[in-house]
Amino acid sequence: MCPADRKRGSMKLKNIPYEGIISLRKNAECPYIYDVEIDRVEDIKRFDSFECHIVVYPYGRKITSQNISFNPFEEYVKDIVSHQRSAYVKMSQPLDRLFGLFLGLLIAAVFMIFKSADLFSVQSVVSIFGAYMVGKELWKDIERLLIDATGNSKWRYNENNYSFRLEKNTTLTRYSQFAKKCRYGKASLLPEKIDFIQQSNSQTVRMYFNMKDFERFSESSAHLLSVHLDKDLQQEFEKEGCMFGVKLSFNRRKFFFTRSVELFQSLSRGERGCLDPEGQWQERALFYRETVSAGRWKKYKKEGLVYGSSVITA
Repeated sequence: MCPADRKRGSMKLKNIPYEGIISLRKNAECPYIYDVEIDRVEDIKRFDSFECHIVVYPYGRKITSQNISFNPFEEYVKDIVSHQRSAYVKMSQPLDRLFGLFLGLLIAAVFMIFKSADLFSVQSVVSIFGAYMVGKELWKDIERLLIDATGNSKWRYNENNYSFRLEKNTTLTRYSQFAKKCRYGKASLLPEKIDFIQQSNSQTVRMYFNMKDFERFSESSAHLLSVHLDKDLQQEFEKEGCMFGVKLSFNRRKFFFTRSVELFQSLSRGERGCLDPEGQWQERALFYRETVSAGRWKKYKKEGLVYGSSVITA
């Protein structure tokens, strides 16, 4: 079956290639390093985009997020924050500027209609520029209002999941890809967009892959990231355990809308399972959700649990 034929398949859970797609393995040479890999790359190619979010939360009280690092993404973000050259750059958020421009143009139109002679006066220029600046700040409040107001509805306005985008086709990126294959013994996939979140006791990385990221990738599996622990806390980490959580989203786009099947599963002290809608832990279960989105608006359609399925292998 050619890719075009497969792409027309139904976006139903039974057609989603999620079994054993994420693996977590302790490095044989460095036991304080855990490698996260993605399998079934060929099956993922039939979608328009793919998202993978990973969180690690150690249960040991002696371990904090300062004792854990997600490489290479933590390194990329640190380079960006310190204004060093990185494979990723900060993404611009244009909506606040567009709203500011809209208010500025609205004030300009008012001057043109009612005081056309004063359109290019100092007063009008200051008013237009002021409206632009106020509009930028006002949009942030409008966004927060929309997020809070729609938090419990079927149609929700969500926060932007990604803060950084890949600076593609740079010499740095190509050399980095080659070096990582030598380092990890397996080819790596760099997502088009990422976000890295470090909280007091956990680390989270969000990755967004456009299918262009997979076009020239011929291997069946790829290295995603490595979880590094402080050497002296490795025994504490293994004794107390952790939560290794994964969210996957398989996406197919049509016109302005994107249909998605989202999957959630975690390893908690080595036990595979998920939380149900009531927040109760379900052993050997997988939580799924079907959604439709347009921009940052998302409709939550169907959800449920599947028992005996495994997104994660360890």
